[in-house]
Amino acid sequence: MYFVVPDVPTSPASALADIASAPVRDRATEDAAVSRTLAIKDVFDRIGYGGATPQVVSVLFWLSIQTHPLALFLIGVLIGAKTLLSVIWSNLLTEYARLSKVPKSWIAAGGVVFGFLFIIMTLALLMHSVWLFSGAFLLSALCIVAYGDLYGAFTQEILRRERRGAFLRSIATWGVLITVATMLLSGFLIDVFPSSGTPFTFSLFGHTFSLQVYGHLLAFEITAFAVIISGYVTSFIKDQRTGSGYPFGKFIGEYARLVRAKTAVFWLDGRVMTLTIGGVILSLLQTALTAYTGIALYRILASRYPTAPFFALAVVLSIAAVAAFTGPFFTQKAHRSTGLAPTLVFGTLLMAILPIALIYKTGVAALAAALCANVIGAAIVGFAQGMLAHQLLPDDRRHEYFQAQWVAIVIPYLILIPVLSLLANSSLTLLFWIIAVGLVAVVMPLHFILVLAGQRSRS
Repeated sequence: MYFVVPDVPTSPASALADIASAPVRDRATEDAAVSRTLAIKDVFDRIGYGGATPQVVSVLFWLSIQTHPLALFLIGVLIGAKTLLSVIWSNLLTEYARLSKVPKSWIAAGGVVFGFLFIIMTLALLMHSVWLFSGAFLLSALCIVAYGDLYGAFTQEILRRERRGAFLRSIATWGVLITVATMLLSGFLIDVFPSSGTPFTFSLFGHTFSLQVYGHLLAFEITAFAVIISGYVTSFIKDQRTGSGYPFGKFIGEYARLVRAKTAVFWLDGRVMTLTIGGVILSLLQTALTAYTGIALYRILASRYPTAPFFALAVVLSIAAVAAFTGPFFTQKAHRSTGLAPTLVFGTLLMAILPIALIYKTGVAALAAALCANVIGAAIVGFAQGMLAHQLLPDDRRHEYFQAQWVAIVIPYLILIPVLSLLANSSLTLLFWIIAVGLVAVVMPLHFILVLAGQRSRS
């Protein structure tokens, strides 16, 4: 026997409550789906970064052309050009994103193209082709800026932090662990399957096949496919942003005229000019140091661990990656405990430890500590420079200064990066001495003078 339960009449108030709560439930479900997609994308991003770090890429490129008489010069010029392109392109896209809704397809395409460019760089290393590698390397700078900078702003607009899942909110912590694990795996693969190639034979359908396995090819493919998958995943994220687009070609012309007019802020007074000069010198020295740190570390580690130099390099870089995660903590701590002037001095001295350690070829633990000190010091100095600009410039002028700051580095980079690269080609030790002395004897006094000038102007 079946019993039919009669319907319970619903009160008007209850019905209205159900109707009102439906959009909330739908929004929560939609946010959860977006959060999962973003989390998947971020995991592949972290894998991609760990597969082929910039230091490992520069070492592999150097090894492929080390018989060239200008090998170190080419590497320095190439990395300097990539840095300059990245800065210009990043500022351009950032300003465009403030004016117009950047299509999501730009972000997805940037990741996919970046991955395929890494495949081209892999082939260039196998072919020992300088020009093919250089072209793909420089183009990758444009793609990674579009992929990275625009993605950060895109995620902030489509999903606020409080609506993200637990894993996505803690991706900074998990991301470091994923990147470190991938770094170590890549270092292991490059050592186990050296660049000379390791024969690998297998049978399939009664036929025997033989091929050469290259560790750096496997490491680069990890990065390439991880970033391609990440870019593809981006295309599934629902874009809920509103607003219309603005013609990019028209914006470039307007932006060029705007920036040209705003460069007058550099000559506002002697303090701003000094701040600009100090920032340009610091940027040049840090770029030169970054270009050759990986190669110098590899040389030291290869002499001590000849059977596993890349894995040892991966260990040192992994420690530095963890240090980068702790950088904001040390920055805030140093500023609250000491003040602006000691913060600048402390950060600059931390940055100068690395070139000294590379000159004297210290132990692995000391090298890792020096690299960590450089990463933390750069974060501290960057924060302190922003605070210094806040003291020296009013709000409207400060925005103009940061908007046109990249213009100040163009000519110095075009002239001095090749000069520093020639010095590196002659002697890396000489270059590291110039960087260390420049940080301590030039950059630090300039910052100290600016702090005193700012304090005097407020009193």
